Amino acid sequence: MQIERVQKTVMSTLMATTAVIFATGLALLAGNSDRAGAKPGLLIIAGIVGVAAAAATRVIHDKNPVSVWLVIGIIPAAVGWLFVR
Repeated sequence: MQIERVQKTVMSTLMATTAVIFATGLALLAGNSDRAGAKPGLLIIAGIVGVAAAAATRVIHDKNPVSVWLVIGIIPAAVGWLFVR
């Protein structure tokens, strides 16, 4: 394996892990919020963070950031929405 490929893989894994943990935390916070207006806002922010993480992962690997793979970034918000309802 080329060292550059390994570096990109490690960098994207660290970035995606950090972003998914942040998005999951926002989704959990939406579930524990007492304010009704905060729940959809936190879930939307969690979705934006997840989509940005998916796009950033594609950019790190020198690919077009606009792709069907961006849908995978909505997973933390969607799971959080299931618990908030």
